[in-house]
Amino acid sequence: MTEHPIISQIKAADEAIMAEDFDTLLDIYTDDAVLVVQPGMNAVGKIQIRQAFEKIAVYFQHGLQVKQAALEILETGDTALVLANTIISAPGAETTTRQATYVFVKNSDDIWRCAIDNSYGHAIIQSK
Repeated sequence: MTEHPIISQIKAADEAIMAEDFDTLLDIYTDDAVLVVQPGMNAVGKIQIRQAFEKIAVYFQHGLQVKQAALEILETGDTALVLANTIISAPGAETTTRQATYVFVKNSDDIWRCAIDNSYGHAIIQSK
């Protein structure tokens, strides 16, 4: 069975984050994508997303590790909701599993790109 293209994109994004290859990473996002940096703080568009990931790399002492423990893709037409158990670890930090939510859209060339990257999932509403 062939791997869903969104899973391939997420794997590529995880690898790019860990390698701090921000050019490759940004190609996975739509131009107007939203990244939840932390609850209450979003980066919008590729310029802000790049800046956010550069700061994230420094915060995690250039040792951030990201992997998906489980993924579920709900797809209709050119839109997909992805639910994931995302495992985050870094030197000196406790390993955590986040119940992430991502939204992908398929462009006219049939390439899936991330429009909303919310690794915090429902946790963003818990403090409201």
